[in-house]
Amino acid sequence: MFPWAIALATGLDYFDNSIFSFFTSYIAGGINSSTDELVWASSAYAVASVLGILQQQWWIERLGNRRYIGGSLFLFAAGAIAATLCESSFELALARGFQGYFIGPMMSACRILIQMRFTPQQRPRATRAFLNMILLGSALAPLIGGYLVASFGWRALFTSTAIAGAACGLFVLLAVPSSGRVQPEARGEAHFWPYIMFAFAQGALQIVMQQVRFQLFSSSPLLIMLTAAGLFALGWFVWHQWHHPRPLIRLHALREKPFRVGIMLYIAFYYVNTTLSFLVSRFLEGGLHYPVENAGRLTGCTSLVALAAAYLYFRYSARVAHKKWLIGTGFLISAFVSVWMVNMPPDVSMPWLIAPLTLRGMVLLFIALPVANITFRIFAIEEFNHGYRFKNIVKQLTVSFSTATVIILEQHRAAVHQTRLVERVNPFDPVFQETYARLIGGFEALGRNAADAKGLALAEIGRAVTQQASFLSSLDGFWFVMGVALCGAALAFWQKQIN
Repeated sequence: MFPWAIALATGLDYFDNSIFSFFTSYIAGGINSSTDELVWASSAYAVASVLGILQQQWWIERLGNRRYIGGSLFLFAAGAIAATLCESSFELALARGFQGYFIGPMMSACRILIQMRFTPQQRPRATRAFLNMILLGSALAPLIGGYLVASFGWRALFTSTAIAGAACGLFVLLAVPSSGRVQPEARGEAHFWPYIMFAFAQGALQIVMQQVRFQLFSSSPLLIMLTAAGLFALGWFVWHQWHHPRPLIRLHALREKPFRVGIMLYIAFYYVNTTLSFLVSRFLEGGLHYPVENAGRLTGCTSLVALAAAYLYFRYSARVAHKKWLIGTGFLISAFVSVWMVNMPPDVSMPWLIAPLTLRGMVLLFIALPVANITFRIFAIEEFNHGYRFKNIVKQLTVSFSTATVIILEQHRAAVHQTRLVERVNPFDPVFQETYARLIGGFEALGRNAADAKGLALAEIGRAVTQQASFLSSLDGFWFVMGVALCGAALAFWQKQIN
């Protein structure tokens, strides 16, 4: 039961991330905020997650792995209840930040526990359970979330994660053996001021990243000062941790070339994967106007195929001697899926979407698994602990940055396309005249009077303009992802360290 307890805890982490990313627009509508305002919630989650990962070992040395993981899951559930009660984007940002501090370190805590508590003979079985729960959590999020939103509303998303968090926390307390706690004299320092400096650096740089959407960076002294202060604080923190004999996180793993290249490939993967997930949900719901339950079912069911593919990966991947070809192929698949989605017509039927969405679900197998397999193979247990935590800090920051950039891109392109489409809505445009007259005739045939028919016709045209703008902005986003994926493929094929 031990490996399944920590696997379920990690699966919940991925379930929560996927559900928030996929249903961002519904959550934003529920609290009467725009989608780009919800970027603050994503940023708060990422910053708190990074701070939690940084302090993870400090807590484990005092509480032990079982109490730390179980307690974090219970507190994550409490944060989910707080998110359920939110009425504004500010309240949601606070709730998500609270959740992020406790669930963000879950993947690194559980993966390090597998490395430390299982023998080399037991480790493959535990690792397979760990990876299968990651795939299952990511696939079930849109599937279950679509049903919950359609039946009960957006608050049910956080209610479900609260229940799951409490259940997983109880399971962890019952199944995970006590380990990790050390005597007071052997515990690491709190590193209070370095921790505060790092938190300030993260907060300052996140604020700059958000505000640069509204202000020209070069003409804003405040943004320039915040950037300089954030970079100085971050540089001081890195210098302090590098030279400290017992740091919060040891950075010496960066001396190893395979680790540096692996981190670069991880950044490319998390960026592509996060932006693709967001764009697919916007494409289905906004561009094609699919009901939320249908969109969730389609995305979730196609993602479940990755579980079957994972079995094949574990069975046959060892036969591929040069893993760089798997990694590069994964990025090429992402680019291919993006081009495929760009060429979808506005009236595409659901069966035509199954193949590209199925391919998208298998990208993790081609990129993340072989990169992880080689990047951390060179480390002993202690260095693995610090290296894996550093990798998850990079993951959280990349997910936050990619979410922010894709929302900004999508909002900008939607505004551009909507402006161009609205220019066509005028009485001198023959296409508009024909469409307007046809809609008026249709509503009058349904028994509406002339005034009502004209109002309903204009409302229908406005809805069509919004949908078309959303569809076109999603296509622009897929072009952007294709470019990033091709850069990732070039890096994968060019490098010689991860091979």
